[in-house]
Amino acid sequence: MAGEVQVRELIGKLEVVDDDMASALRVIQQFDGLVAARASMSAVVRAVTGLAGCPAGFHDASRASTIRFAPDGRTLDAAQEHSWPRMAVLGRPGSTVWLERVGPDGPLDTLILERAAQALSALAGEATQRTSEAQVRIACDPDAGGDDRKNAARRLGLAGPVMVVVGSTVDLPTPWRARIGADSVALMPAAYLLPEDIRAGADLAESPIELPTALEHARTALRIAADVGGLAPSLVRYDDLGVLAEIIERFTPAAASGVPDVSRIDDLLAGHPWVVDTLQAVHDQPSIRRAAAMLHVHHSTLQERIAWLGGQLGYDPSAGRGRQRAGLSLLLWRVSKSDG
Repeated sequence: MAGEVQVRELIGKLEVVDDDMASALRVIQQFDGLVAARASMSAVVRAVTGLAGCPAGFHDASRASTIRFAPDGRTLDAAQEHSWPRMAVLGRPGSTVWLERVGPDGPLDTLILERAAQALSALAGEATQRTSEAQVRIACDPDAGGDDRKNAARRLGLAGPVMVVVGSTVDLPTPWRARIGADSVALMPAAYLLPEDIRAGADLAESPIELPTALEHARTALRIAADVGGLAPSLVRYDDLGVLAEIIERFTPAAASGVPDVSRIDDLLAGHPWVVDTLQAVHDQPSIRRAAAMLHVHHSTLQERIAWLGGQLGYDPSAGRGRQRAGLSLLLWRVSKSDG
């Protein structure tokens, strides 16, 4: 307490003879106070914005989270631009703090970032940093440096190619799992044989450097994964998609829903719940009899359904270009039902 009083007195004296030095001491005092009070990460970033007079952000790779605040303390959207100069936070691999200043740097910007990074480092929970969940998040974080991703994979005991599996609730017998955003993410050696009775997307990273890309690829594959037990695959591997991945990545769910062929499927489903399975079976199987067997209906029943669908869709989904059109319509229909 006496030390704080002495610092305040020193700042008061310096304001008379050296205002810049007084301002610098004020920065140091504020962050030291936050550390002493065991303040939250949000409190530290809010202090940064108040001192710098511009928005600021902090990305915590171990938690796969980003926080941003305006100078008045308002929370900003977590989406971040990667062009802002950043300062690494020691003890928190892949984590950075930054100022979003437009125009020339302020005289105390560097000091503010340095002290903020030190405060965030001091407040880091060591137990959190060492957990396998934290290491999975760091290994998959595009904002983490290459060395940080390699070290995280090494701490997990993963060497060589790594399979990334993403699902809303992926329950795999692996200790390397974490929640990243809305997804459950699992890492495992490439040789691991994935069960087919899960709803997930998967992609292979040849090295830890490629894990963030593999994560995004697995998310792309998940967008068209069907429910377990359905006719379409519930486990989708990105490598199997080929050119289809390019189509999936170009459509948001809203854009896919707006495609007339897709909205027509939704319209027909309202009164005929067999529409999607019928289109899927006809598209996947080489003959009407094989498709009927997959659907557990008589082939004459299936022929009647195909004829009815042809009249409703405006094309024959069982042959030629109509079959291709039905396949793409189903693909985009699944995209329209995905989380984006």
